[in-house]
Amino acid sequence: MINIAAQIPPRSKRVVELGCLREKAGEAFLRIQPKAEYWGITDDLEEMKEARKFLTHAVYALPEEVDFEKLGIYEADAIIIRGSYFRGMTPERLKKWAEALSENGQLIFDIPNPAYIRSYLDLMAGGQGGGNIHGLSAIAARKLIADAGLYMLSAKASYDWKRDGKLRKSRENASLMDGLRSMLSSLGYRIAKENDPWLQSFFFKVGKKPVAEEERILIQTLVGEGIVTAAKRVYEPQDFMAAESGVTCMAIDIRRKHEEFIPSGKANIKVLIRQRLSYTSIENAMETIGALRKAGYLLSAEIDDNPAFFTNEQNVDARAITYIGTHCLQTSTEPLADILRQQNPHVAVFPNQLRELPEKRNYLLERLQKLKEGEDYVTFFFGALNRTHEWQEVMPVLREAIEKYGSKLRFKVLSDLGFYETLPTEYKEFIGSRDMFDGQFVPYHMYTEALHSSDISFLPLRDNDFNRTKSDLKFIESAGHGAVVLASPTVYEATVRDGRNGFLYRDTREFKEYLTLLIENRERRLETAEAAYRYVQEERLLSGHYLERVAWYREMAARREELDREMMKRLADWQQQEGSR
Repeated sequence: MINIAAQIPPRSKRVVELGCLREKAGEAFLRIQPKAEYWGITDDLEEMKEARKFLTHAVYALPEEVDFEKLGIYEADAIIIRGSYFRGMTPERLKKWAEALSENGQLIFDIPNPAYIRSYLDLMAGGQGGGNIHGLSAIAARKLIADAGLYMLSAKASYDWKRDGKLRKSRENASLMDGLRSMLSSLGYRIAKENDPWLQSFFFKVGKKPVAEEERILIQTLVGEGIVTAAKRVYEPQDFMAAESGVTCMAIDIRRKHEEFIPSGKANIKVLIRQRLSYTSIENAMETIGALRKAGYLLSAEIDDNPAFFTNEQNVDARAITYIGTHCLQTSTEPLADILRQQNPHVAVFPNQLRELPEKRNYLLERLQKLKEGEDYVTFFFGALNRTHEWQEVMPVLREAIEKYGSKLRFKVLSDLGFYETLPTEYKEFIGSRDMFDGQFVPYHMYTEALHSSDISFLPLRDNDFNRTKSDLKFIESAGHGAVVLASPTVYEATVRDGRNGFLYRDTREFKEYLTLLIENRERRLETAEAAYRYVQEERLLSGHYLERVAWYREMAARREELDREMMKRLADWQQQEGSR
């Protein structure tokens, strides 16, 4: 089923949703874009009362009574039309609603498929058919849009992938659908025979003006590392960019050959990004680069770790082409960009951001729950790999604290079994299964749940060439989930304001001083946590930054001929150097 909140352009500052407010798309979107003004309009009084708890505005109005001008709604970036608000729809009404859009605003149609099989079954059980039986058809919606003088920007279909095994068989499916159609026909419903019973809904985006062909852009990424980094570096930014008119995004399995990922779409600008991916050989690299140049692609590569430290990989020469044999590069930090510019001058830095603002913690309620359990305690969180040298130097301080505070100091540990087993306390919890990857990896939600229930987040990084290129992602994740960071200055001093939105320790003496402060001074700990949360809310959400990527791709694409000449010269120079060795 399509996630409505994810289809609203994340930049939107004013959004209107007509109908179905109980699904809380508005609440989800306000975590993506907290600065937005979100209006909910419904013809259900109970739904309106509930919506007032989580939306900026919630009002009651029948479809024929909706008047944006009287409500003071103008320059809306998105107007979502759902459920009963399609009933009685006319081109005149739709055109009038569209007048409340901003210049690049979108009307978003969530159109249930009247032939969706589970709606039939709900109707047969005495329900309302899931709201789908009486819905506007996709064909009628397209005509309505054209008659209102508006333009289709994009169309999607949402399928039910959790199909019942028996209903999936085509013969039984056809027989069942014929029976259902016959029954509904006797009740006065007319369902087109060709409608797919497993299609849940249609999703149309509509604008006051069409997308110009020269503005259409296709952004494709070959994902080379899909477990740890792809969510923040590929999937989340692409989801946000794809919500914009004229932008199409795809993430592609690396096992496909280049002939299969060259599409025949209408996009004027085509971008291909290789994420943490090296070529298998020099021959493969040159063949692929040639094919993509011929197809008119802007070539980029996404690297978010220092390439100098991947010395154990094979095909070092083929890997070097990843950086020189591309028009441009993108990365996560300025120190890493400086290294990459030694091989390619065209590097953009897109810092890691949070997709959405986590729910704000209720520290008073948490404290009352702890007291109910018998004791108000502080939870220390540590969850990182390859930090043994860093935590060993502060372990004597932690042992002292454990002896001093006893059950008032508790630990949640993720990934590092050595750290967990070294802690001399029974008040500790290891997050994840030791049987899977030695407990090193857990689903992301388990990591954030542990952070969300912790008070202190330990972020040690020794000062060395590799660590200096890392990002501050763990700080903004900790800050978003209300855990105060106790961090080393390496990487984190760029964004942590010492003593204000976190604490930076430079030696074991400072570590002990700040740890004691955070355990004993609850008021200071909460002030710091709230300051860090505000920092994330105001500056480190993806909704405030994703358009920078689209703008950069467009800028690079406008210079593609120039960049192509530079790239071919780099390759020629490199081949000449390699040949002279």
